[in-house]
Amino acid sequence: MLKNYFKIAFRNLLKHRLHTGINLIGLSIGLGVGILVFFFVQFELSYDNFHPESEKIFWIMGHEKVDGEMMESFSTPMVLETVFRNEFPQIEKLTGINTGGVQALLPDETSQNQSFLMVHPDFLEIFGFRLIQGDKSSQLRDKYSTVITEETALKYFGKENPIGKTITMKMGKDYQEYRVSGLLENVPSNSSLKFEMLLPMENMEYFTDKRGMNSWYNVYGQNILKLQSPDQVTALEASMEALMQKSLGENYVPGEYYFSFHPIDEMHFSQANGIGSMETTKASLLWILAGIAVLVLLIACINFTTMAIGRSITRAKEVGVRKTMGANFRQLIFQFLTEAFLITILATLIGVLLAKLILPTFNILFEKQLVLAFGPTQVLILVGLVFFISILSGAYPSFFLSALQPIKVLKGNLSIYFGKQGLRKGLVTFQFFISFLLIASTLVMYNQMKAIRDFDLGFDKDQVVVIDTPNYPSANFATTIKEGFKKADLYHQALSNRSEISSSGITMGTYGDNAYWDVAFPLEDGSRFSFRANFIGGDYLETLGIELIEGKRIDPSPTTDSSAVLINRKFAETFGWDDPTGELLPNNAFSQHQIVGVVEDFHFASLYQAVEPLLITKSPELLFSGIDNLMIRSTTNSKLLVKSGTNDFAAFKNALEEEWEKIYPGEVFQMSFLDETIQQQYVSEERLGKMVLMASIIALLIAFMGLFAMVAMTISARIKEIGIRKVLGASSWSISWMMNKDFIVITLIGAILGLPLSWYVMQDWISQFAIRQWPSWISFSLILIGGMAAVAFIVTGQSIQAAQRNPVDTLKDE
Repeated sequence: MLKNYFKIAFRNLLKHRLHTGINLIGLSIGLGVGILVFFFVQFELSYDNFHPESEKIFWIMGHEKVDGEMMESFSTPMVLETVFRNEFPQIEKLTGINTGGVQALLPDETSQNQSFLMVHPDFLEIFGFRLIQGDKSSQLRDKYSTVITEETALKYFGKENPIGKTITMKMGKDYQEYRVSGLLENVPSNSSLKFEMLLPMENMEYFTDKRGMNSWYNVYGQNILKLQSPDQVTALEASMEALMQKSLGENYVPGEYYFSFHPIDEMHFSQANGIGSMETTKASLLWILAGIAVLVLLIACINFTTMAIGRSITRAKEVGVRKTMGANFRQLIFQFLTEAFLITILATLIGVLLAKLILPTFNILFEKQLVLAFGPTQVLILVGLVFFISILSGAYPSFFLSALQPIKVLKGNLSIYFGKQGLRKGLVTFQFFISFLLIASTLVMYNQMKAIRDFDLGFDKDQVVVIDTPNYPSANFATTIKEGFKKADLYHQALSNRSEISSSGITMGTYGDNAYWDVAFPLEDGSRFSFRANFIGGDYLETLGIELIEGKRIDPSPTTDSSAVLINRKFAETFGWDDPTGELLPNNAFSQHQIVGVVEDFHFASLYQAVEPLLITKSPELLFSGIDNLMIRSTTNSKLLVKSGTNDFAAFKNALEEEWEKIYPGEVFQMSFLDETIQQQYVSEERLGKMVLMASIIALLIAFMGLFAMVAMTISARIKEIGIRKVLGASSWSISWMMNKDFIVITLIGAILGLPLSWYVMQDWISQFAIRQWPSWISFSLILIGGMAAVAFIVTGQSIQAAQRNPVDTLKDE
């Protein structure tokens, strides 16, 4: 019996090749996109699920009131690790995590940048990273030991056993040897924490002093704990006030400084500050992509339904005959659902192939390493899609046709309309509604990102390269910065003598790299003034073309202007200074200094943020003397901004490398383009825009295929009417207009619903930018006109062709 169902279904699909082909193409494309997106969503949701007892693992978040605003960050004090161990017996394991990077020697005596995490011994006990060689309980207890991944071992030792061998790295001014005591499997692709090497936390002494390690107000890295039971987190949070009062003493203000605990399975989707080296994804991106996939699949399913209703007369006679021969309601439903199931199975197989073809482009677009592996979860997704789409696309035609009465059908009392023409029009209207919604959303994204690209940032980004200089780890931040700047100034001086170089400047922060420090100092009224700070040297303002609106520049000579300060216009406006030159910062704690100039506001952060007050100086000691709050989001190594003085890029790069080798012999030369760095700030939004554009094109393609088929069926059903009208004198164009007006109304309704909704839907997306640019009403009008023109082209082409047929041929069977 089952064999007959499939045999009849297969014959019906072959008999109506046009309809089958359109359904198959639409569903295959929709499923190709859907499979890729749903597998991607499943992969993102699987992050960190390989850690044993993950429900007991929590990241610690700090909450501190600054300037009347509660600030939140996963970057927490190092002292927290020791205090929490002593105060909370509920904690089973606890580790800090700090990111570092230094120069390391390769076997061929060349050097490279080596990044690592500095952690406590509990790290490997908390997380589920698999140790191939070595004992977990004995790792990371010797300061000069290290645990490395397979990939790192291959880089340093080839295929040799790395255990017991040493890796030489530059810590501070000297090179230290670190003995490999453990070998880890490469970090799983669905791990939020990415690393190549682990070092014991004791190595933090190369990066900060004891005061920094023991201060509650200096935050470095993150802290993660594992509880004996996940239910104990409530008790920890309830004990927080007493702990902070005990730790801070008279400095404690209730509710202004405390810590909370966040499950590890939430961390991959966190957008809070202080995430550090964690790989995160916006949860909204997943739901947007999933929503797009569902909409595309829905359009394909609507095609199936509308065409099934369109073929109702033919199938109605079939139903009448089969019911007369004894077929019951359940058997007929099963027959029609079998056809839907069969075409969905075929579409799924083709969709999988399409997904594999699209996968490389998808991975490049989203910078992922997604693999279409078909494990139990993935197979379950495919089975779910097959059954869901089969039911969604085949349910209505199946139930509607199976319920028809044989007498009415066989007497010929049914027409193409069946009273259901409104449903078909409604479904097609919904298709165009989705299509217009996606197209208009794409327009909003394109227009906004173009405005971002064209926006005047207040400095010159063209023909400027960024060169990272080596870091000089020190227990004192001021020393680290000064040593880095001292060496960088030698490089700057060397470049100044080269004709290939127009100018160069030294900076700690570049556009959007989070290296501008968040700092604050207290005011007389007890409030705190927050601002951003950067350290500069060389011809910084000239290289970037930053406008000086008052005063003078800071002298680039290392021996002068050590007490000079530049501020931006926003900083001056905050304190109501008409002429800030000669003024002092409003806090007597600052060491000797003077504001020597004001620069025009420029966007040193991405355009997600408005311009903030900014202070620029050469002297780290000056800044440290007066601030009482500091947040460092990035590295403290200096960078050179170099503007080319020639159109010969090869000569320009050669000059940079030649002088580099003289100043930094054996160090790795790394260069990037400032304009590309700027564009990287918006890469996630650019990706989303491209994905929505692709979805819009696919949705339109499927919708227009469905429209083509629906027009063909409508004309086929009214071919005799068209012949009679021709005999009575109607012109081809009048017949074409008769066919066009219904479909134009459908298109217009879809646009009226879709275009305004896109404006509403995109408000949340565009609100994340400090600079916003909506498309003009003309752009939306062009979308409407373009959509109506495309519909008119499809309908007119087929209706004119039908109208030009000889009426004798269409009426002769009467």
